[in-house]
Amino acid sequence: AVKPEAKPEAAKAEAKPQMPKEVAALIQEGLATRQGRQDMPFGFYKHLVLPAQGANLYPVFFFKAKNGDLGYAPSASGSGEMETTLNVIFEILHDEGGALKPMMWGKSQALLKADGSGYSPDNEDWYSFGMALPAGKYTLALVLMTPDMKKMSVGYHDVTLPGPEAYQDALWPTEPVIVAGMEQVEPDPRPTVHRGYFTWGAIKFVPNDSGAVGPGENLEVFFFVLGAGIKDPASARPTNDLEVNFEVHGEDGNPAIKWAPTSYEAYFVNQPLPLVQTLQTTDPDGKVVKEEKKPLAAGKYTLVAKIADKVSGKTTEAKMPFEVK
Repeated sequence: AVKPEAKPEAAKAEAKPQMPKEVAALIQEGLATRQGRQDMPFGFYKHLVLPAQGANLYPVFFFKAKNGDLGYAPSASGSGEMETTLNVIFEILHDEGGALKPMMWGKSQALLKADGSGYSPDNEDWYSFGMALPAGKYTLALVLMTPDMKKMSVGYHDVTLPGPEAYQDALWPTEPVIVAGMEQVEPDPRPTVHRGYFTWGAIKFVPNDSGAVGPGENLEVFFFVLGAGIKDPASARPTNDLEVNFEVHGEDGNPAIKWAPTSYEAYFVNQPLPLVQTLQTTDPDGKVVKEEKKPLAAGKYTLVAKIADKVSGKTTEAKMPFEVK
């Protein structure tokens, strides 16, 4: 189970040392157009905003790159894996009335590994970079470099993080994610790059980035619900009282599957949902004479989560497209 206290803390601003001058110049060069030098081409394509300690939020930024561009080579350990080492430098720029002001920067070294079987330098994979920040409008500048600094690339991504007022008067669900794997790990305090997963405090999430599941497979989802009331504020272990009704809607907007309501005592919702339809045949009096279960047919669907906070009476919905194929 995920513990609420596992929430990531906000990254500490580094006062010293100064960012290398050539890296600062590289970031500045492409900042206005959000297009900079790309010796190792990579591109951001989305972000996911999760909760963090206090009033902070934890944006996770996702980018894609080809294996060959990032310099993967057979591991010297003889494990059969492919690996590459990249120096990572990030800068967070705060949008202050249209002017971008440097707020913090940091650096780390990322040892990235790929399965050797089926490896192709032409294959494109996805990567993540996450860190906790207070409310505000920001631009992330992410620099990837070879350790000798001969190859350097910079990418930019804008994000707006709402303040607590966004979920004081209403429930604020984070974007639902399909879970392919989830495990407890040692928390890494460094904001750094991960391949094929992202971290949230001491939790490692492997999301199903394609959004496609096989016939008969479970659809496991997770999301957070911010703004829920506390059941007993005086309790030593305060809990929430959330009820979620999950439904799958077809492309025509009609429900294809409905599940019984599920209750949650924490603001973290993690639920495996069997993609099986129950078809009932009734007689003229409406009595069920036959019941048949079958896997949800191939096609495009939307998962709808109808969320009710039993403490405050507030309600909301979260939606997520997915495909069965």
